[in-house]
Amino acid sequence: MRTRTLAPALVRRLDPRGWDATDRFVALAVVAVLLGPVIAVLRALGNDWAPHGDDATVALRTADVLDGRFPITGMRSTSGDGVDEGLATHHLGPLQFYLLALPLALTGGASAGIAVGGALIAAIASVLTVVWARRLGGGLGVVVFTGGLILAQWAIGPEAMFRPLNPYAPLLPTYLSLLLLWALARGDHRALPPFVIAVSLIAQGNLAFVPLAVALALGAVALAVEPALRRRRSDHALVRLRSRTHRGRRVRPSPGVRARIRSGRWALGLGILVWLPSILEIFIHRPNNPTQLFRWATSGTGDPIGLAAGLRHLSLLAPLPHGGFRPYSGELLTQGTSVGTAVGVAVLVLLAVISSGWRVPQGRASSVWPARVALLANLGMVATASRLPEFPAAPYWVITWLPVVAFTWAALAWRGLAYLENATPHLAPRIALPLAGGLVVAGLGAAVLSSQPRWAETRAMNTVARESVADLGPGEGRHVKIVGLGFVPTLGAAPGVAWEAQRAGWNPHYLRAWPFTEDAEHLWGRSAPEGSDVLFITDSAEPDLMQGMSASAYEVTTVEMEYREGTLGVYRDPGE
Repeated sequence: MRTRTLAPALVRRLDPRGWDATDRFVALAVVAVLLGPVIAVLRALGNDWAPHGDDATVALRTADVLDGRFPITGMRSTSGDGVDEGLATHHLGPLQFYLLALPLALTGGASAGIAVGGALIAAIASVLTVVWARRLGGGLGVVVFTGGLILAQWAIGPEAMFRPLNPYAPLLPTYLSLLLLWALARGDHRALPPFVIAVSLIAQGNLAFVPLAVALALGAVALAVEPALRRRRSDHALVRLRSRTHRGRRVRPSPGVRARIRSGRWALGLGILVWLPSILEIFIHRPNNPTQLFRWATSGTGDPIGLAAGLRHLSLLAPLPHGGFRPYSGELLTQGTSVGTAVGVAVLVLLAVISSGWRVPQGRASSVWPARVALLANLGMVATASRLPEFPAAPYWVITWLPVVAFTWAALAWRGLAYLENATPHLAPRIALPLAGGLVVAGLGAAVLSSQPRWAETRAMNTVARESVADLGPGEGRHVKIVGLGFVPTLGAAPGVAWEAQRAGWNPHYLRAWPFTEDAEHLWGRSAPEGSDVLFITDSAEPDLMQGMSASAYEVTTVEMEYREGTLGVYRDPGE
């Protein structure tokens, strides 16, 4: 009987012929947010993308999962690196490696699996955003907050929706986490498990993202504590009465209480699972990463710019053609203007006023919550900006501000709509479907008009890596040491060659040695056994460094750099 009851509902949900106007509206919104990730990964595959640089290191650490070398640390951090080796740290965790492992396995270890995995993270976060926008604000909420998400996709660009670079994976989950925090404020306990995953991905993605993750986590804790105190004598009492009886019958919690308990257990279990590697690292490595982070935080290094200078970056909140909100680029931190900063400060003040609940229309108090979430997130980003060093300041340290800004504008629009008496969550089909069509057009426009990756660089690095490995031949478990002689050879080409060598059956060694033990020691250059083959990668722009190459090495290939002047050369010193 139960099967007969569920079958029609499943058919209705999966068969478009059974959809009503609301189903078609939501389906179009889902299509709109999927266009960005799908087009991004299709372009990547069409341009024969393969990882190099840090992307290749992420890919190799992901391959470790499939090889039974389970990572327990995140990517290396620049904190202390190059300043004081004694302060060397890692980012907080390897969650991204485990998320990418399944797509990599399904593609047989190919580069496409890494790109598809990155796009899947972006796509899942985008679809969940539509789902919770509908739960929180009906059709009107879908239009407003899906529009904000599409704006965020345009701002971060296609690279951030398929490349595995560790600051990219948390970006669309950041937007989702803001919506989920609003859901928690509304008492939607089902938002807690995905919120835990999203915020964990933010925290583990990059140390610069920790202030934002902490702000969101503290906001969730604050939302959980107050209702929990009120329910102590009701819900908790009912849970304890499970083993008691009343008038000869067992007393059970209400369905709502049981559902909250299940959500809490799922959230706790997922939280333990995604942080388990980082917890294990505390007991395995000496010194462990928390110890190193404490040393770095208390060392006085870094010379942060401070709060006053950090507030200058509020210009990112300003929708201005110059010096305001704009697509991600290397100039994200250097093109702010005084006018943009003034507008950003005004937006922050406006959020604070709205968050106080001042002049809320009667019956629409919930319209305040998105602004409160946006205010909390922006304060977290101000904390990040205040900790930026004088020099150098990598633009990806504040890239999470782009989805935060997009959510901020959506929250302000949502608050403004609360003043319109005829603005209701339920949109009539004659209004909803054209708006959904507009979202699809916007999603397509954002995907097509966003800044495109430098495919010429991809082609050049692919050529270097593949011609090097073609000369090596099948690895059959042998070892190869890859030495970069120059900036681009070391940080860009060598990891790409290591990735291709690993796929060909070699054990690559290319990372410079770390001052402490880490779970990537098998990739260290000095861990290569005696007699291993050695590849030297040179750059014609830095000819003096070629003196570090052994005299017995012969030339394998020379590749012209399409995206800049000069060539990269590869030389091989055969092993024993």
